[in-house]
Amino acid sequence: MIPGMRLPRRARLPLLVLVPALALTGCGLAAELEREADPARTSQPPPPDASPTPSVPEAEVAPTAPEAPPTGDPGAAEGCPASGFRARAGATDAAMGLRVGRVIVHNCGTKTLKLKGYPVLRVLDMEREPMDTEVVEGTRRISMGPEDPGPSLLVLEPGMSARSTLAWRYWAVDPHTGSGLGAYLKVAPDGETKPQTVEVADGGLDVGEGVLGTTAWQYDISEAPPERS
Repeated sequence: MIPGMRLPRRARLPLLVLVPALALTGCGLAAELEREADPARTSQPPPPDASPTPSVPEAEVAPTAPEAPPTGDPGAAEGCPASGFRARAGATDAAMGLRVGRVIVHNCGTKTLKLKGYPVLRVLDMEREPMDTEVVEGTRRISMGPEDPGPSLLVLEPGMSARSTLAWRYWAVDPHTGSGLGAYLKVAPDGETKPQTVEVADGGLDVGEGVLGTTAWQYDISEAPPERS
């Protein structure tokens, strides 16, 4: 180059651009040479965080109590007495002074029950006090009363029912005090089972001090369980 001679301004620009490029290339080359010399350095894990976030424990779930196993006791069914029988008094039919009603016992338990004979009844007034009504087996003493088929052995599977027809003649009832009206019945399917007190439907038994006849237990077809398919 001739002394004293200046390069044009455009010739300087490539040199200025070239210098940073060489610098970057040199840095990349140096890093590559360093990795080849010490390969283990590149595989080192990054330093751990100075303040790690503590883990939050999961909420504990309280264990649930196991369900109680079912029992084989007939009284275990909901609302069923220990005897397995549930009693109720049916509606009353009235015609020319003759009254006809019925009591029903239902096998509400889980065991087969046997029944034979007549119900054991006691007529109670509106205060649930015993009345002087005479309860008899059979209907012969009731004028124009229904026929009594007589005792027979009944086998009641769970869900089956039996009924006894009641018959009596009208007895005057005091409209002010209710005297002479049997509002409740104490019912037992036999002489060994604990009786149940049930309310009489349709206003009660207007039997007073008269005679209440009963038929022997019969199958109650109207409340028989549906046939299994």
